[in-house]
Amino acid sequence: MSEVQIDSVQFARRLGIITNFCVLLALLIFAAITLEDVLKPFIIALGVYFILKPVADALNKTGFNLYLSYFTVLMMFLLLLVSSAYYSYSQIGDLMDDEDKMAEYNSNLEQRYIDLKDSAIFGSAFGDGDEENMTVNDHLVSFGLIQEGEEVSDLFGQVLAFIGGLGTTAVTVLFFLMFIIFEAGLLPGRISAAYPGEANEKINEVRADIEDSINVYIIVKTGVGVGTAGIAGIILASFGIDLWFLWALLTFILNYVPYIGSLVASIPPLLLGFIMLEPSMVIFMGVLLIVNQQIWGNVIETKWCGSKLDISPVLLLIVAAFGYWLWGIIGMVLSVPFVVIFKIILENIEPTRPIAILMSERAPDLLEAYQDALADGVLTSEEISNLSRIQHKMGFTDETMDKMAGLAAINHALETGTVSEDETKLVLRAADMVLGSRHLKMLKTSLKAGIIDEHAMEAVQLMLARLSPDEEE
Repeated sequence: MSEVQIDSVQFARRLGIITNFCVLLALLIFAAITLEDVLKPFIIALGVYFILKPVADALNKTGFNLYLSYFTVLMMFLLLLVSSAYYSYSQIGDLMDDEDKMAEYNSNLEQRYIDLKDSAIFGSAFGDGDEENMTVNDHLVSFGLIQEGEEVSDLFGQVLAFIGGLGTTAVTVLFFLMFIIFEAGLLPGRISAAYPGEANEKINEVRADIEDSINVYIIVKTGVGVGTAGIAGIILASFGIDLWFLWALLTFILNYVPYIGSLVASIPPLLLGFIMLEPSMVIFMGVLLIVNQQIWGNVIETKWCGSKLDISPVLLLIVAAFGYWLWGIIGMVLSVPFVVIFKIILENIEPTRPIAILMSERAPDLLEAYQDALADGVLTSEEISNLSRIQHKMGFTDETMDKMAGLAAINHALETGTVSEDETKLVLRAADMVLGSRHLKMLKTSLKAGIIDEHAMEAVQLMLARLSPDEEE
């Protein structure tokens, strides 16, 4: 069979996979719309299960029974959830009962509204004639945000009613969660019985890789969410923003929505600050919140997991918007993490790996990954682990990995004029594959950690010429 025929068969196979994927996706969307009352609590329960699983697995490794581990973690999760909900509920209730505070909010809001109408920048947006005499409430009624006769403060009551309505959903989610935990413990046995022999080993290997990847993602996002929310809560409390704990909790939840989640969570406290604080203080508070989000999201999270979230930002925005249209705020919070988890699953299964690549922010670049890892001339255990994940995710062979490692090491050595011990090992490993016996012997005897001498340079330059075509291919 010719190379063209092989490529045609491979293209047809991959096209069939993508077609089947699109059909399955359409069916899932249809089911999500028509079976919302059943699927929503189930998906929430599945998300909670993924959050509990890493901690339960850690307890299980210490000798705890698996189900006892899940029960312990679930009780801790429920205690934390109930405590957070109760404190948030208390904050809202206390604020609503404080008539003087609510009157101050309404008075300050009207004053801020008047200031905006009188400003040169925003004044034209409020129209002229009768519209200039409209109050904040009148405009909110015209927009359909509140009913005729309601006050702005009544929005707090709607928030309180929404939180109370979550109680019924929580009970349903708890039942689903218990059955998911029970089924997860039985699933490996059923897989072994259904796919015995080599097929079972392969399936268990893929399942283990998927679980490890999901665990890393959940641990990182949860840890970063706790850190972001904790600092945000301190910032809001120090500025005297009411309901600071509720906004910090919202920051933690929306942190699971990459790129935009934490920014969206900052809008309510900034609006309250706009009403109650001086403009300069609001700007300063906003800068602190954004800096906090950027440090945790772009610095700490990247250092923690070794790489940024590799999903197209446009895809994430579309998914978040679709999730909000489908199930509201809950849909937006749930949809993006599950797309990330879904991509992890796709990239760990060889036939569906092209779909995962299409979902990525950019095409993976193995040479660039090695160059970043060798920026200091040393390969740490964490960097080696990250490179191994790239190899597994993309299906690169050991030969390809060695060649790219050697090329990256050579490029870095030529830039600096020196070669480190780790780079020496990588260069020699690649040299075994591309150099003849004479140049290979020359390189092995002359290439040592430190400055590259002229004999080693000749062999290194030859290696560079022979490795570069592979880079282009």
